[in-house]
Amino acid sequence: MSTPCPKGHLSETPDYCSVCGTAVVMPVPVAEESVERCPNCGSASSSASACVECGFSPSASDAAALWEEEKWQIVVRPDREYYEMLDPGGMEFPETVASRRIPLTGDHVSIGRRSTTRGIRPEIDLSGSLEDTGVSHRHAVLMRQPDGTWALVDQDSTNGTYLNAEREPVAANQPLPLSDGDRIHLGGWTTLTLERLDPEDVARFEVESRPSKDTRNVARGRRLMEIDLLGPLQLRVKGAVAPIGAAKTRAVLALLALRVGSPVSVGDIEWALWGDAEPETARKALQGYIVSLRKLLPDGTIETTPQGYRLAGSKDAVDVFRFERRCARGRALLASGHPGAAVAELTRALELWRGEPLLDLADGPTGATEAVGIKERKASAGEDLFDGRLQLGDHEGLVPDLWQAVEEEPLRQRRWAQLMLALYRCGRQVDALRAFQRLRGLLAEEFGVEPSAELVALDRAIVVDRPDLQWTPPTEAGSAPATGP
Repeated sequence: MSTPCPKGHLSETPDYCSVCGTAVVMPVPVAEESVERCPNCGSASSSASACVECGFSPSASDAAALWEEEKWQIVVRPDREYYEMLDPGGMEFPETVASRRIPLTGDHVSIGRRSTTRGIRPEIDLSGSLEDTGVSHRHAVLMRQPDGTWALVDQDSTNGTYLNAEREPVAANQPLPLSDGDRIHLGGWTTLTLERLDPEDVARFEVESRPSKDTRNVARGRRLMEIDLLGPLQLRVKGAVAPIGAAKTRAVLALLALRVGSPVSVGDIEWALWGDAEPETARKALQGYIVSLRKLLPDGTIETTPQGYRLAGSKDAVDVFRFERRCARGRALLASGHPGAAVAELTRALELWRGEPLLDLADGPTGATEAVGIKERKASAGEDLFDGRLQLGDHEGLVPDLWQAVEEEPLRQRRWAQLMLALYRCGRQVDALRAFQRLRGLLAEEFGVEPSAELVALDRAIVVDRPDLQWTPPTEAGSAPATGP
């Protein structure tokens, strides 16, 4: 069905003329119900208790939105100076000059013009009172970076996007870092100014009144006990370090911490400490270690059970479980199309590592097995982090990090796939193919096997220069660019 536009054309779309781009007069729409957005990832949540995209729950005891302390806003205004410099033919500067201040929330914010027929609903909507027909429906995206700053990505817009006083448009589909005060020019007269506000200048999220249990210094004062196992064992009681001299005492604490909240039998503790070389005095020695720990820990922390002992407390008191929780949240953010938030969360997870884990249990069979599992989770988290950076378009910075990663663990094929893709996106197609041949030679020489089917498929896609391997920015909140074939 065709709709007449003010200039007499018959438009195939009811909102903007498909011939000349002029706004078509439509009935005033009924005001939409305001959408509550998640303060963590920016997506519209259908649940009052938790975000359906990233799982963030403002009512949780450890709630802390990843970006809640970084207060960025965009000021949108018609810019006569830019209009006169551009001198767009056939476009008149608006008679009524309207401006708007828009808070930046979530992982990325789309810029464009709304289209009901195409299902396009940009967060920064340059239609209506801010109408600029020179702006594409999907014009650009602001992507929040892991350090809390923003990057601009032009989405191959029709008329281009300009930054500050530059005379050339920014390159399409390439993230461009932004700074406080940067001016983004687009369309026929629109300027977006990026501003970072001081905390006292803006209303705080309600969630900020509840400090996170694992990210705020104040939270450490609220915990009676903290045990760090991702490196040399550390015990803090009420925020103060409590030294533990005896190696076996440290080992008992490490094992109980790994099972925090659950009983551990005497037999399991003795096996973890001595294995098959258990001495006749093992039971009495264990009782002595427990007595020593009870003197260091808050009253009632170590409970005696019918079979053995139990360390009472929250799993968040142990860094291993904080690490796993952050990794799980990072993977969920990555899967739901929020790579910036995912990279930040995975980085926080990996920052908990201070060295080799479970050193005090390393000589026993239990500790060796547990350490292997924890190291595997760390390796996977590192690869998830690489995926997030690939989705953010950081292929140039990734290449040296990925080379180091494959040198350290050359049999992890996921890293080789990430390296090949990063090299390809840097315009180094030949180097990407050579990386695959290097892995193929290594596997054949050491094990007589071929690379995985996924890697073979990626190699073939690089050979034929398949277009979908190139990096593209997300087009709407919750979507992510591909990171593989």
